[in-house]
Amino acid sequence: MDFGEVLDEWEKINREHKESSSKPATLALEDWLSANGIRDKDGEAGEALDSAERGRESRRLASLKPQAVLDLHGMTGEEAESAIADFVYSSSRSGLEKVLVIHGKGLHSAGAPVLKKAARRAIEAHPLAGRFGEADRADGGSGALWVLIRRSG
Repeated sequence: MDFGEVLDEWEKINREHKESSSKPATLALEDWLSANGIRDKDGEAGEALDSAERGRESRRLASLKPQAVLDLHGMTGEEAESAIADFVYSSSRSGLEKVLVIHGKGLHSAGAPVLKKAARRAIEAHPLAGRFGEADRADGGSGALWVLIRRSG
């Protein structure tokens, strides 16, 4: 529903309530907004506004440069997982929002790349690690992951 439709509906409600009710039109509008998911019962922004806000926040975080970097080169998979756990906790305590984990591309590994899998596994398992993905080319591309840090409770 676009703004024009919301305004038309509000005017309709306002007219109807002026004619037939002692209930204030603004209260009727609040009821209508709640019923249509625009405001919740407590008068807070509902799903429609939350969605727009989430979109703005998502774009802001996507454009945010990593605020700290962890380089895993030379570590074993087990060392890397432990280092990532410590790094994410430390980043959360410091109030960081986005960090970069460099795991490398595995070009010098004897077998299959180890650190990329270990990094993904550690990030997926960490309670303070939010969304993550492959870094921009300038930040390491397929050899690094950006991670959004959740706030600790």
